[in-house]
Amino acid sequence: MKLTVLPFRVRKKIFKFKLILHKYLLRSSKPLKCIYDIYLIPSYKDITFKYYFKGTYGTFFSNLLKNYKTPAVFVDIGANQGLYTILAAKNSNFKEVISFEPSKKTSSLLRKNLEVNNVKNCRVVQAAISDKNKELSLHSTDGHSGLSTLRNTKSEEKGSEKIKAINHTKIDSLIPEHNCYIVKIDVEGHEEVVINELVKCSFFKQVQMIFCEIDEDWVEVESIRKTLSSFGFHKFKKIGKKKHYDLLISKT
Repeated sequence: MKLTVLPFRVRKKIFKFKLILHKYLLRSSKPLKCIYDIYLIPSYKDITFKYYFKGTYGTFFSNLLKNYKTPAVFVDIGANQGLYTILAAKNSNFKEVISFEPSKKTSSLLRKNLEVNNVKNCRVVQAAISDKNKELSLHSTDGHSGLSTLRNTKSEEKGSEKIKAINHTKIDSLIPEHNCYIVKIDVEGHEEVVINELVKCSFFKQVQMIFCEIDEDWVEVESIRKTLSSFGFHKFKKIGKKKHYDLLISKT
């Protein structure tokens, strides 16, 4: 029996066991197929890799990308190791994928994951999106690449890396012309800054959908709603509970 016919919650338990097996018993170093049916270079010390492998991010957005039927370009802002980048690239309706990942270490792992999945239609941009073209400090938490942030932090657990940041004046030159764009934003509290830059880009009027991580301790959701509503986005679907969740923002 194929695992894909099992309920996702059951498959999560199986892949949780598989992760333990590969890490401690088999000590696998070769690419592993994760619950989302893509290959990943093992990065056992990183929590994001573990989440990718065993399905912590659920199926809402992954299924949306797998089953998207309209020709489009996917823009992945905060791509990390490439889960959503690869899922989009494997759907032939996404003609090109542009992935922004500022961390040198993480973008290197992203490129390796693209290679092992034989992804040819993706361009990796090793830069963050911000309100200025300049060098910034990306604060990171050891063992969890998904917590890297441009927010100021005084946590002693965090280190920092100098990264390149670009604003709307340079973003436009990196995005290919198309009549439909899907955008994912996962930037750990920098979402409002990113959105304020995107709306200044010439391609933004063709953006049909934005999938955005939200933490209400870091961002003003109503400010984001107000900004995007003025550009024709009227549907805000909340995925998740409490103050940390995802928003699927669309025009129709």
